[in-house]
Amino acid sequence: MISVDQLTAIPSLGLRYLAGESGGARLVTWAHACDLPDPWLWFESGDLVMTTGGGLPDGPAEQSEWMAHLIDSQVSALVIARGPGTPDVTAELLTVADRRGFPVLSASFDLQFVTLARTVIESAVESERQRLTTITRLYDVYWQALHARGTFADRISALEGTTGWALEVRDHDAGELVVSGRLALHQRDNRPDEPAGRVEIPIPGAGAVVLSAGAGRLPVNDRPLLQHLGGLIALELEHDAAQRDRLRASGQDLLLGLLDDTITAAAVWPELRHRGMTNAVVVACWSTPDGDALHHETIHRQVCLREYAPLLLPRTAMLIGLVPRDLDLLSTIGSKLARGCAVGVSTTLTANSDVAEAARQAQLAVARAHEQGLTVNVYGEDDDEIGFLPRSVEDTRRLVRDILGPLILHDRTNEGDLINSVRVFLRNDGAWQKSADELKIHRQTLVYRLRRVEQLTGLKPTSTEGSAMFWLALSGADRTKLTLDELIE
Repeated sequence: MISVDQLTAIPSLGLRYLAGESGGARLVTWAHACDLPDPWLWFESGDLVMTTGGGLPDGPAEQSEWMAHLIDSQVSALVIARGPGTPDVTAELLTVADRRGFPVLSASFDLQFVTLARTVIESAVESERQRLTTITRLYDVYWQALHARGTFADRISALEGTTGWALEVRDHDAGELVVSGRLALHQRDNRPDEPAGRVEIPIPGAGAVVLSAGAGRLPVNDRPLLQHLGGLIALELEHDAAQRDRLRASGQDLLLGLLDDTITAAAVWPELRHRGMTNAVVVACWSTPDGDALHHETIHRQVCLREYAPLLLPRTAMLIGLVPRDLDLLSTIGSKLARGCAVGVSTTLTANSDVAEAARQAQLAVARAHEQGLTVNVYGEDDDEIGFLPRSVEDTRRLVRDILGPLILHDRTNEGDLINSVRVFLRNDGAWQKSADELKIHRQTLVYRLRRVEQLTGLKPTSTEGSAMFWLALSGADRTKLTLDELIE
């Protein structure tokens, strides 16, 4: 396409500015002649309007209003080649054009509008030919970048090289930068403030995600080409979302196997590296103080997890994950799951770790986080002296008395099985039928027993806090190698 400035630079056309020279960079997509009094009804955005002035009103006020209507129609410029008997162009009309940066050009009445139109149309046809060539090259470059198995940022950078634009993909809802090309990243490093003149288009099917383009080697002056780029990015994002959904589903199966001991940590260790978790990993547990539902369904697609594909498993009002040991990342995930959500973090895992044990650590840590008003709590790093994390036999003795004492006395005097019922229920991660089968009792009998546990202790075994506190007391007792009766004596 050709700009208004470029048209005025062609000597044979004899065009000169009457007003609006500041809008000379406007691109002209087509050209039409019209002497009707309402030309804005007959033109499209980007058109060049050519008139002999026959449709101009006579008065200054009327010409000002006429000019404003024409500008609002989004045409590119107005060329006036006054014919005999047509109204003079008033200063008021030109003032409106100057104020709004709208080019108004004068031409000799001898100018054949067909010559000017041919110049514009030939430019438009050539521009379209160049666009098709560029689009073909874009698809070739993108295809090669995909086969090179680089990152999303590498492919955006390849598109920058072809278009000469600085490209970014942004999520306006999350207020986050999804990906940036190297040119855009370089510009931001050198100009921290928002660069002027960036053009944004929505990416089809991606909600509030947009493709943002800024001037690099070339100005951003071809919106249709930018929309083609948006289509490429849409395909990339859709493919990435589908891949992340598959990883989420397979990761949930792996974590289930790790928690019920049908899969060992050593068996999945290579898979963790493929999921981006090449350094320290932990088990994390997210929940809210009131047990509110967590919005976890699309958490694996969030920008903060773009480099990772963690193993995630929802459990009632909790989300358990085998994740990188990055406390800032884990806190960010919590903020996206629910208001007031906290995360508990286990000790660092090894290939020989018991993941089920680490999950209990994480559940205990998140319960403690709620008590202390923290957003992140790491098991074993709590320095509180109350003793909720037992570090000695005396700490364990005190905890067993406080938590399990009423159950121990009940079982001793009633030949009951409350302690064992709680232990089996926790070991099976709250699976009612599986626990009842292991205890060889009816499921409703187990419901009655755990209700009785809650009555005696004030702690609900099915809640995050209750299960964490019972697990802590029982595992602490096991580590002392003493019987429960010995611990409460």
